[in-house]
Order: sequence, then C-alpha cells, then structure tokens
Amino acid sequence: PPQLAGFPGMPLGGTAMPPGMPSAPSDMDSEKLAQLRFQQVALQYEAQKHAGIAPEVAELAEYHGLDERATRALDDEMKKRSATFDADMQALWIGLEGASNASGLLMIKLKDMRLGQFRGMSALDNKVQDFAKKYRLDAQAAVKLGEVLDKREDPEADMVKIGKHLERSNKPSSLMMMLLRDLRDGKPVKEPEFAAAVGSKAHERELGKQTKGRRSRSGGRDRGGRARSRSRGGGGGGRDYRDSRGGGGSGRSRSRGRRDRGR
Repeated sequence: PPQLAGFPGMPLGGTAMPPGMPSAPSDMDSEKLAQLRFQQVALQYEAQKHAGIAPEVAELAEYHGLDERATRALDDEMKKRSATFDADMQALWIGLEGASNASGLLMIKLKDMRLGQFRGMSALDNKVQDFAKKYRLDAQAAVKLGEVLDKREDPEADMVKIGKHLERSNKPSSLMMMLLRDLRDGKPVKEPEFAAAVGSKAHERELGKQTKGRRSRSGGRDRGGRARSRSRGGGGGGRDYRDSRGGGGSGRSRSRGRRDRGR
C-alpha cells in the first residue's frame, strides 16, 4: 500500500520523485514546447492545404500569398492546360507581381482562361516586344501592357502616346505600371505635362543635339580662322612685294639726286 506523507522515507507535504526522473519543465521550456507545437500544426496545415496540388502551383501560391480557394482554382485550371502550362505559369508569375490583391486578380485571369481570352506570354507580340525594348521596359511591365492593349480600341495609337510619357522618364517601367491603371479603366492617354528627367531617352537625345551643335560651331570657327590666316598671309606677301618695289624706287631716286648734285 502507498505510504502517506510523514512516514519514514517520505517527505512532508507530498510524494517524492523517483530517482532518475527529470524535474518539472521551467516556464521557458514550456514556451519553447508551445512554439514547436505551433510550428508543427502550421506545417501540417500547409501540407494538407497543398495536398494533391502541383508543386509549381504551390510555389506560386506561397510566394504571392494566394488564399486556399484561389490556389485550388488555379490548380484545377492548370491541369486542363498541359500544352501551355509552362508559358501560362510564367505569365502568371509576372502578372501577379506587385498586385495588392493577388487572389482577386488571379480569379480574373482564371476567368479569362475559361473564356479563351487569356493570352499568357503570347500577349507580347512583335510590336509590344519592340516597344518594350525601345523604352527599356522590364518583363513585368511589358507583359501587363500587352494584356491591357489587347482590350483597347486603338492599341497602336495608345502606344504612340504612351511612348511620349516613357521617353521623358528615367524609370519607364514604374511609370508604365502607373499608366496601366487608367488604361484598364478605358481612359484615354493624355499628353505628358512634365519635362524630361535626367537620364531619360528624351534627355539623352537633347544632350546629343547640344553636343553635336557645339562641335559644329567649333568646326566652323576653326575653318574661319584658317581662312583668315591665309588671307592675312597673302596680303602681307603683297605688301612686302610692293614695299620692296617702293624701296627700290626710293633708292633709285636718292642715287639720281646725288648724281644731279654732282653735276
């Protein structure tokens, strides 16, 4: 039968811990155990949430912070698009970058996929590619521009007007992302109202014109100086020739005067 407290071999006020048993965990150990347990639960939840989902989809969902509904919808749709899987995923990576509500934007793109209106990387046709290269747009800005222009009434006229803005900016990709808001809303592209920034294409072009003008003026002065030098040299030679003739005549006049006085 168990011995009661106060009997020989037992401490007063409770039972003794068996030899070799660790002492009760401290408060710090309890906090660590709670943190470990929380991490385990979180990992289990993530594993269950992405169970059966393609690794490429799970990676995109984790990076962009997609909710479970959008992640499942994307996985279901991409399973139907094996022929264009890689290109579509690349376009989604770029298209969702910087989105304030990535899940909401993804659902719009999935709707475009179902309706056959999602162009993916094919949105970068030759004209948009050349435009992006000319104005130094990054891949994200270029792809989003291609998607928006595809829904505009006159994309070529829009690109001309957009180019006037981009050539004045030293951060064309950032400016392009700002302009896309109005383009998506169907608003017209306004004429730029700001001067060319230092380092922009327009600024570099203006510097080139100024440098060319200075070289042209400098070359004109050099040619004018050489012409004047030749003219002065020729005049001096003529004067010397005339002076020598004049000097000879004076000598002859003086010698004639001496002969006359001798007579």
